[in-house]
Amino acid sequence: MRKFLIVIGILFIILAVLTEIVIPQTISGMLKTRIEGLTRSQEVDLSIDSSPRFLMATGQIDKIHSEVKNGSIGEIQASNLSLDAENINVNMAALLFGESENVEKRNSIENYLKSIGKVEMVGIINEDNLKKFLEQKVSKLENLDVKITADEIEATANVQIMSRTADLELSGLIIADEGDLYFRMTKLNVRNAILRHVQLDRFFGDIKIADADKLPIGLKFENVELQNGQAILTATRN
Repeated sequence: MRKFLIVIGILFIILAVLTEIVIPQTISGMLKTRIEGLTRSQEVDLSIDSSPRFLMATGQIDKIHSEVKNGSIGEIQASNLSLDAENINVNMAALLFGESENVEKRNSIENYLKSIGKVEMVGIINEDNLKKFLEQKVSKLENLDVKITADEIEATANVQIMSRTADLELSGLIIADEGDLYFRMTKLNVRNAILRHVQLDRFFGDIKIADADKLPIGLKFENVELQNGQAILTATRN
């Protein structure tokens, strides 16, 4: 009888270690790896919580919170990203044993989830992030300077037009449209001594920053708030 009780006691200790330490760390590590692949960042912090804790062994997680530094949203880098999710049911078999040779599938969070409730992602884009994005998307810009205010985005640059250097001034906004994210030019002028003043507004459309179809777990951008020096982007899953 005593030996039986000792065995039972040891099993309870092993179970406690698994539910309190091993399984949470395993799930957290796996999900962190997926988020690193998704955001192309190595600066990811992630915490998970469930009550009672032993439910994690079945894949039930109450809350996930993740903070990402210098991660990507679509085609632009964000200085900070946060992701909060509730009522998550993890596919433990896929998470622990279902590694795929397909990199895209292996990095897909959906591949490791059975279901998920409310999700919100908030990203912060600063002036340097937006400057690099515009330099990539608008060719032949030189000496680009970007300023984000609470009302609009302002930028100045030099551009080659008809073999001459002209001064470019533009204003714009970052907008959410049907879940996608765009940079929309609201004003674009080019000035120099010979060209004088050339209005180019009508020649430029929206520049897509992020495609909702490529965001994870059904996220769609819903709100953009401009502040002095940065833009705050919010995407949710309804």
